[in-house]
Amino acid sequence: MKEKKEKKSGGWKRGVLITVCVILALLLIAAACIGAYINYLLNRMQRVEPGKESTISSSELDDLLSTDPDLTPIDPSESLPSIEDVTFPTEITEPTEPEVKEDNVINILLVGQDRRPGEGRARSDSMILVSFNTKAKVITLTSFMRDSYVQIPGYKPHKLNHSFQYGGFGLLNETLKINFGVEVDGNVEVDFKSFEKLIDLMGGVELTLTEPEASYLYNGSGKKFDVVPGLNRLSGEEALMYARLREIDNDYQRTNRQRKVLLSLAQEYKNQPVDQMVKLLEEILGMVTTNMDNGEIWDIAWEVMPMLASAEYRTMQIPAHGTFKGGSVRVRDGLKAWFQYDIDFETNRKLLKDVFEEE
Repeated sequence: MKEKKEKKSGGWKRGVLITVCVILALLLIAAACIGAYINYLLNRMQRVEPGKESTISSSELDDLLSTDPDLTPIDPSESLPSIEDVTFPTEITEPTEPEVKEDNVINILLVGQDRRPGEGRARSDSMILVSFNTKAKVITLTSFMRDSYVQIPGYKPHKLNHSFQYGGFGLLNETLKINFGVEVDGNVEVDFKSFEKLIDLMGGVELTLTEPEASYLYNGSGKKFDVVPGLNRLSGEEALMYARLREIDNDYQRTNRQRKVLLSLAQEYKNQPVDQMVKLLEEILGMVTTNMDNGEIWDIAWEVMPMLASAEYRTMQIPAHGTFKGGSVRVRDGLKAWFQYDIDFETNRKLLKDVFEEE
């Protein structure tokens, strides 16, 4: 009798063990399938291998600068400072270690490329550093001003956005590091046409327009967009026009508009049903270029995902107000261009350091 009970008990245990093993096997299979699908999604991204991006030669650079669309004739009555008189605290001799880098901060640089169909790599029209402070649970969007007069390793000083055209992600990251002390962990780039399509896939984005903004989009853009002052749902084309708008004010306000579009876009995505989020992600990833491999993206996602739901969002601009001069500067041969120049790099490094070191 006792032997039968023991056999019965042993059979029950074996049954439980088999059931647990089956469940674990199914979970592992499901995890493998999910992992394989996520890798499929990530593999849709176009890749740039770090350290192997093409660079602009001296002759190519001369051709680019000779047809620079930013250059305009100087009025003989204008008295402008010369770009040759702009100095830097220290001249570049070799790459320096970044001052702004903490283990709890992950910096992803978003690059909006001013590239037309059929063209190669162009200038970076927008550069927004998304900083995930996993300890403070703060996400900071920092716009770097495209017209900032900076030192570019291996080239003469010029506008910050030129560095991307000269040498891609690698040179842009190095330029940010030596001028502002920022260490970039990874880059994501999208061109204008892809940006439009991305927003249209979301069904547009909601943005509140001021009277001057609405008036420009309706009367000044040449498109007669059907918008009004107040809350609007903008299409991809309208949102792009809004994000690039600086005719009614200046480039400082334009970078603020770009950050508003990104925040609205993120909110639109969060509001989608899960199945739609997955479908949109498949489309979106096919439009972007990155220099991160799948393993690096997995590692970053693992760190930032827990903070996304409760994170506080902040925005800032570098160089900050009051830390530079802004205006037209004499460049060459009776030509001028707009720059942010005589930048106080030490103050801007301190502002970034204060934000990223917050706990």
